[in-house]
Amino acid sequence: MTATLKRSRTAFIAAAMLILCALLTVTARTDDPSHRTVVVIGASVSGGYRTLPGAAWPERIDRRLQEDGLPVSVVNASITATRLLTRNDAGRPSALDRQDRDALAVPGVDTIVLTDVINDIQQTPHQYDPKAITRGFQEFVSRAHARGVRVIATTIPPYGGFLRYEPAGERCRQAVNAYIRRSGLFDGVLDFDAVLRDPADPTRMRPAYDSGDHLHPNDRGHQAIAEAADLRRLTSGANR
Repeated sequence: MTATLKRSRTAFIAAAMLILCALLTVTARTDDPSHRTVVVIGASVSGGYRTLPGAAWPERIDRRLQEDGLPVSVVNASITATRLLTRNDAGRPSALDRQDRDALAVPGVDTIVLTDVINDIQQTPHQYDPKAITRGFQEFVSRAHARGVRVIATTIPPYGGFLRYEPAGERCRQAVNAYIRRSGLFDGVLDFDAVLRDPADPTRMRPAYDSGDHLHPNDRGHQAIAEAADLRRLTSGANR
């Protein structure tokens, strides 16, 4: 077995175990037939990379929902280094490839939050054509709507200063964000870009929210995202 295959197998097993643990948590809460599930499909940002355990925004939002007594749980099905359009290896399939398995097959799923699309832009090979990304959005949403599941998108936060930042990538990020906000494709939008960007330089993250690599938010950044999230966007609207 090659080293690359071993790494891919290890990444796949680790991701599967994390998703299984999240599903077991939800199962314990779903005795109530009215209970609904929100599934987060993302990568390392929503997975909480460079944060303390439990500090990632999906876990924080889940706690807010439970504290408010709302019959909704969050399953964080994020897998580090994954993309929307293309798979990186066997252990890191694209969001489109894993949508059925990791989101639509989750018991009680009502809403999917699609996030961390920055990886399509910043990873190599770079995808700098916003139309390619928006076509991926359309396919993802069409599949979900066909199953009566809502899709909420998050805008792409700034990544200026990151080691793979390029002006062409920034132009693509801005175009994709404009589409997310204005197209009407999605059932709701969480504007992470507006929460995290530095007013003095909107191509970069606020220093107070930056973990240091200029791509991943720190604990304070995740807290700001969770506090800014309108829970009504996650809990309103029954299945389509």
